Amino acid sequence: MVTFDTSGGARFIKADLHVHSPGSYDYEDNVSAEELVDAFEEKGLELVAVTDHNTAEYYDKLAAAAEGSSVTVLPGVEITTGQSGEHQIHMTAIFPPEQADAIDNLLYEIGVEGEPEEAIADKTIPGICDAVREFDGLPILAHIDANAGAHHELSKRKNPTRQNVFDNEKVTALEIISLETESEFPEFTHIRSSDAHSLSQLGRGYTYLKMSTPSFEGLRTALSDPESRVSLEGKHTTHPSVDGLLVEDGFLQNRHLQFNKNLNCLIGGKGTGKSSVIEHIRYALDIEPRSETIEKEFRGLIRSTLGDSGEVQVLLTGNNGDQYMISREYGEEPEIKRVPGGDSSEPQKIEIPIEQFRSEFFDVEIHSQRELLEIARNQTDQLDLLDSYFDIGEPQNQRESVKQLIKEKSREIASLEERVADLEEKKHRFDTLEQQVEVMKEKGVVRFVEGQEEWERERASLANTVSEFDELEEIVDTLDLAGIVDVIEVEEGPNDGLLTSAQKTIQSLNEELNDQQSKLLNTVEEAREEIDRIRREWNEANEEREAKHEELADEIEDEIGVDIEEFFSKQTEMEKLRGIGDELEEEQSNLEDAKAKKAELFEQLEEARQKLTEARQRGVTSLNGELNDVRVSLQPRANRAEYTGWVNHVLEGSRVYTSDKEQITATFDPPELAEIVRNDDAELLLKKTDISPTGAKNFVTHDDLNEQLVKLELLEIRDLPVIELNDGGWKELSEMSDGQQCTALLSIIMVERDVPLIIDQPEDMLDNKFIFTEVVKLIRSIKHDRQIISATHNANIPVLGDAEQIIVMKSNATAGFYRRCGSIDDEKVKQLAQNILEGGEQAFKRRNEKYRRTV
Repeated sequence: MVTFDTSGGARFIKADLHVHSPGSYDYEDNVSAEELVDAFEEKGLELVAVTDHNTAEYYDKLAAAAEGSSVTVLPGVEITTGQSGEHQIHMTAIFPPEQADAIDNLLYEIGVEGEPEEAIADKTIPGICDAVREFDGLPILAHIDANAGAHHELSKRKNPTRQNVFDNEKVTALEIISLETESEFPEFTHIRSSDAHSLSQLGRGYTYLKMSTPSFEGLRTALSDPESRVSLEGKHTTHPSVDGLLVEDGFLQNRHLQFNKNLNCLIGGKGTGKSSVIEHIRYALDIEPRSETIEKEFRGLIRSTLGDSGEVQVLLTGNNGDQYMISREYGEEPEIKRVPGGDSSEPQKIEIPIEQFRSEFFDVEIHSQRELLEIARNQTDQLDLLDSYFDIGEPQNQRESVKQLIKEKSREIASLEERVADLEEKKHRFDTLEQQVEVMKEKGVVRFVEGQEEWERERASLANTVSEFDELEEIVDTLDLAGIVDVIEVEEGPNDGLLTSAQKTIQSLNEELNDQQSKLLNTVEEAREEIDRIRREWNEANEEREAKHEELADEIEDEIGVDIEEFFSKQTEMEKLRGIGDELEEEQSNLEDAKAKKAELFEQLEEARQKLTEARQRGVTSLNGELNDVRVSLQPRANRAEYTGWVNHVLEGSRVYTSDKEQITATFDPPELAEIVRNDDAELLLKKTDISPTGAKNFVTHDDLNEQLVKLELLEIRDLPVIELNDGGWKELSEMSDGQQCTALLSIIMVERDVPLIIDQPEDMLDNKFIFTEVVKLIRSIKHDRQIISATHNANIPVLGDAEQIIVMKSNATAGFYRRCGSIDDEKVKQLAQNILEGGEQAFKRRNEKYRRTV
């Protein structure tokens, strides 16, 4: 089991904020405080408010019994008010532990005197709320939709009394029994409790509250922000997440940092290591920044903060729910291990590349500082960003599969073309020899060398036979017939006798096969020796014949003007080449078939690209449904920038003007241009463009381009994304200011999905008003179902975004430290955030104004 050196921030805990004890006059069980605490633990409760009727005398016993347990007990009281319908209306009040002794003073102030069973407050509910707040407590209207509840008792009244009771500036929360009641009071915080008067009633109602640790301050913060921190039905976070980071021998201190499943904000002064945390996660997962500028900065940061001996370890939860540890030493490849559940098993190494791991088990979106601005300036990067939001896996895989087949077919064609060229050269040589030999024959050489053609055919036939014997010997020598059938392993069993017989049969078979293989090899060797003997005898006869011709050579040449040795030589060479025409025709046919198949593959590639475009169009439609003042459209196959850039790069130094290259790539698609270059067709370039003849010739004959024709014909003219922002009218990215560009892209990347979002200073280039009004709203809307890790200087993001984990960082110039981790219900974290962040005090003021339930 992995342990951390820091807290994990705020999480949902199970709370029961209305529980009675033996201190209530109507409690039904005779139990001790210790037994009651044990019952709380059995129900999984971590925060309990003891709220006995009109008294707080049992709190001290329960608090003492809870020491050392997993339960935090808060002091409280259930007050019987003087306002009523058929029954007196009840309300509860919950206090910080240090105010427990003040509850008696509160009861006295509101007129609760005498025996708790008969006591009734003489102040109205609004007055009681004011008094509770004066003692730093939280006033709550109890079980409003049941007997003695304000909604139930005042349901038939439409008068100032009901309006005064349901005042959300005075009442902290409404306790409800039925979930349906929640919709009737949308402006209030709602809780559910057990109102248990016995052990058996515990668990019949409870609330999930998000806080760093179970505490009164955590309760106060949760009730002030119910949208983020209160749930009546539980919150189960199952989405993928980065769970922890440990950096050894680097700038970051060797402590295991724990992340929260929801919103994490890294804060601290310049140089404290906020960006290092983000970039170390990027490095461990081996994710390259899209921009060359950002990549250069990233490499420099990793080199300076990790060093030669440093190692990054990232703990994460994959999309399958399993936990993994990714380790990467500086300069090495990442290592992946699966972390089994429980304490006993060691992590198991997984032998797959990190790219495959990210594809199959853990996708993540990471943006370095200023990266959004770089993306805004590159439409190819914009398409890559959008693709990560679309369901395009199948057409992408189909496209890549067809491209691979085209590459293989191109290699086959290149080999066939080389083979055809060689055969054409040999065919030409054969035709030349044939003409030369025919001339010699016409001069009368045949009468001197009658039978020469037959002798040459015999020579070729014997040579071919010897070659075939070489192949046969190799085949026989490598046979392993005895290894095909395995010997049965016999163990004790009901049929071991039968299996033993089978074993003996197989052993006998293998012995016989070995024997037969030896005999076969001997037979082949004997036949080979006989063929060699025959060939030697033939060579001797041929040598005698050739010797006689040599004796007559001078006489023959003098008589008919033919060099007899040259004639023999040409005859021998011609016989070796005989049949080359048939072989050439066969290979030419194979080449044409391969070219036809390649053409079919390009048709399939076009279909795959079309399907990819259609999938993107569907993704754009879906994405636009989630955006407000931003919209996205797609111009199919309209982005020629990458294609043009590639051609410009390859033809550097070609003496072809850049404007000419751009004109060519604007006129011809990659496959068409590759065919023009392959055919050396400068005329077609001149016909369809305005470039010069010299430029056209230099283009089609450029060596580097000719060597990369397969890559050229596979280049893709990509779809062109158009991203627009509504700013008093729709404007494209290229027409926007830097801040507007970042605003548009930030709206896209914060669309709700289960992929973790890691971003460094999203507020860069953005107007603070937009952060306050839009960014915070986006963050709050997605953080429950998507992990966010952000480095920031802007207080609105962690404070109004209600970060579950605020990681406060500091440095001593040589190392970075995690100074404090937690949520704003942690007073020290709250104070540090207010002091460090830009506009911290203003952000907390805005929070209090927005959530006026805060005491």
